[in-house]
Amino acid sequence: MRDLLTRIASSTLALTVVLMLGAAPAQAQFGIAGGLNFESSDDISTSSTEANFENSTGYHIGVVYDAGFGPVNIRPGFFYRKVGTYEFGSTTVGSAAGTVDISTFEVPVDVRLNVLTTPVITPYVLAGPMLTIPRSNVEGFNDNDFDDFTEDVSLSANVGVGVQVALPAVPFKLQPELRYEFGISEYVDTDAVEVSESPKFSAFSLRVNVLF
Repeated sequence: MRDLLTRIASSTLALTVVLMLGAAPAQAQFGIAGGLNFESSDDISTSSTEANFENSTGYHIGVVYDAGFGPVNIRPGFFYRKVGTYEFGSTTVGSAAGTVDISTFEVPVDVRLNVLTTPVITPYVLAGPMLTIPRSNVEGFNDNDFDDFTEDVSLSANVGVGVQVALPAVPFKLQPELRYEFGISEYVDTDAVEVSESPKFSAFSLRVNVLF
């Protein structure tokens, strides 16, 4: 699975570079983006302890590159995302309880389909894959059991709706969106951490893209 995800990661990054370098004549625009994500994830348990993940409100910030091809736009991006925290009890080796904070670096490739095009407002739907690089920050443990908590890469997908607002005499466009991410592969490294079930990413998010 890890080799497959690595190949997918390489392909996704290569596609992103090709789009960013080759799509410039097709009404392409750079932009910045950010918003709130409302996370939900399964609780996990090991042979000695359980960890709870309550629904968490995080945030994400990043950059996007929107390339238009008629009614279809392809929009790769790069984001940092704050996900949430797992609370662990004591382990069998006698270490203290601790926490594992989860964050990610993400490379989404959104395909946007314009539903209706007007001079000012253009509603659209979107979908696409997302390469996720999970990161974990471990605090409170006396041993190294959870140092390698996350996988190197994880794969997710996004679906959503949005509207592009282009006001006359304003030098940028706004794209407020409602999005849903669902994980395709797990993000907890079960080779390093013995868990009964490895969770996948799942989150609703509100995002605003600003294209220049």
